[in-house]
Amino acid sequence: MSDQSKKKILIIDDAEVNQLLLSRILADYELLNAYNGGQAFELLQENGTGLDLIILDLVLPDMNGLELLRFMKDNDQLKEIPVIVMSAQGQMEQTTLEMGAVEFWKKPFWNAQEVQSRVAKVLG
Repeated sequence: MSDQSKKKILIIDDAEVNQLLLSRILADYELLNAYNGGQAFELLQENGTGLDLIILDLVLPDMNGLELLRFMKDNDQLKEIPVIVMSAQGQMEQTTLEMGAVEFWKKPFWNAQEVQSRVAKVLG
């Protein structure tokens, strides 16, 4: 069992194609998937401190990803978990980094090797 398999990543994205792609690219990790803010809140409550990384899309059907990011960074139990934000809205990069995201990925970003190396770097 590699070190990576112990790391738990929550992917929050409403697009099934993005979920499938990231799940394939990051198959060496333990992955949790949320397709909307409601599911994300549920998984954060159930797994909070056990999460090693959160990958968050800004556009969700039931809420703005910025609200979710703000909630996580204001929560004592969740604020230390690194969050990578992804969005087609490149103008949001500075805002999300100032709010505490560790990285911003402009969609589409589907270079599998780059995704793997950036995730590995964030996870240390």
